[in-house]
Amino acid sequence: MMIDNLFSLKGRVALVTGGSRGIGEMIAQGFVASGAKTYISARKADACDATAAELTALGHAPCISLPQDISTVAGAKMLAEEIYKREGKLDILVNNAGAAWGAPFEEFPESGWDKVMNLNVKSPFFLTQALHAALMKGASEEQPAKVINICSIDGITLNPLETYSYHASKSAMIYLTRRMAAR
Repeated sequence: MMIDNLFSLKGRVALVTGGSRGIGEMIAQGFVASGAKTYISARKADACDATAAELTALGHAPCISLPQDISTVAGAKMLAEEIYKREGKLDILVNNAGAAWGAPFEEFPESGWDKVMNLNVKSPFFLTQALHAALMKGASEEQPAKVINICSIDGITLNPLETYSYHASKSAMIYLTRRMAAR
């Protein structure tokens, strides 16, 4: 059964962060297969470009590479500016980019903590904030815009790995999503 028999995203514009591999690539592939013009972003330009080319080659809809490090507010704003330049509106934002860090409790570094919390919690908030006007412009009563925040089961249960900032960031993302949704 073709995916367009289930639903269609034709005419919609999506952005998937962390879209060059893993879960983000799979999400982007689903959007492209459903007809959405899909932008993907990742830190590594070569990987982002290659994935966009592969997904575009599927022939359903274009996938456009927008390489960007969004681990800072400035990086998130730069990505948002590219969307505004190219589209002006956005129908779907998937905050998927993320990082993990594992180290024993006694040795867990501040740099590992900051890297994970910045990318997993801070970036989705500030990217969504920067794209809010584009999302509002893409929204209608019949087709509201969507923000999808990718979390993890580690946000609600513990695993045996010493990934302190990852667990904290995914729990924070769950509650941040609830707070933003209530807004």
